[in-house]
Amino acid sequence: MLLTLSMNKLKVRKKFHLFVLRTQRYFLVGYLLHLMTLAGVFLTVVFSYLAQEAMKDQQWWMLSLYVYLALYGFSLPFFSQLDARSRYQNYKLMKDKLFEYGFNTRIIAPFTSSRCQRDAISVAAHDLGMGESMNEYLKKMGFRWYHILPRLVLQRPGVLLTRSYWSITLFTRTYVMKHFDY
Repeated sequence: MLLTLSMNKLKVRKKFHLFVLRTQRYFLVGYLLHLMTLAGVFLTVVFSYLAQEAMKDQQWWMLSLYVYLALYGFSLPFFSQLDARSRYQNYKLMKDKLFEYGFNTRIIAPFTSSRCQRDAISVAAHDLGMGESMNEYLKKMGFRWYHILPRLVLQRPGVLLTRSYWSITLFTRTYVMKHFDY
């Protein structure tokens, strides 16, 4: 009986440790998106307060502007968290691929279109000790810290109106890792 209790404690500790590691990676992979979530909450709170003040003063034009901005801030966390979840799926996929095939630019290239994807694959590469190679590759490709918007959006702004863009950006399928627990 004592042995089963200690085994159960070990299982609980391992599950908790894995939860902590997964959570850490989730926040590390999408740190910019999580900052956007906080910005959205901030916008919602500030402009809701301003809308209340405008309503008290019966400033209808300002009220409509503040309500619009508060609603924008309210929607921002939903989109940024869906994007963060998708980038975490990219991270898990890339970590498995880098583990299986090593550092291969043909595998990495499809995941370099946006800053958030580059952050996700960089975390996967750093986890496997390939961080320097990844940094050199991204620098060689011409990416810098200020390249935030996806290349596809810059090349063809109309892509924002397509269903496929939004499904790839916000609704990436869940990937179950083959070689790692987190």
